[in-house]
This record gives sequence, structure tokens and C-alpha cells, in this order.
Amino acid sequence: MKYTLLFLFMFLTSFHPVETKVYICGPTGAKKYHYNENCRGLTACRHVLTKVTLAQAQGYGLTLCGWED
Repeated sequence: MKYTLLFLFMFLTSFHPVETKVYICGPTGAKKYHYNENCRGLTACRHVLTKVTLAQAQGYGLTLCGWED
């Protein structure tokens, strides 16, 4: 019984939540974030696409692209 509980505890604590990655146009100046790197809203991007976490993008004050609502 003791080993079962130990195994169960190790199994449940080994998972890390998956962070959602999003794309923004360039490191600065972006206003929107995109789930899809081929989003129609990124066609005018003249900078390098940057992949960041959703929490980072929202922390920058970015909102979801209107094409992906």
C-alpha cells in the first residue's frame, strides 16, 4: 500500500501544465498575438515572427488577432 501511494504521488506530480505558445510580429511594436503562424493577420509583418507563451503576450498587453476569434 505504501508503495502504491508513493508511486501515485510521483506520477501525479511529474506532469507540468503545457504552456500555450503564440506568435507575435517582432520583439516590439506588436499589437496582436496569433495562435497560427500562418494567420492572415501576419501577412503584413515585416519583422521576424517571435514565438512566446500566451501569458507573456497577454502580459505585453497584446490581444487576440481578429482573424482568429
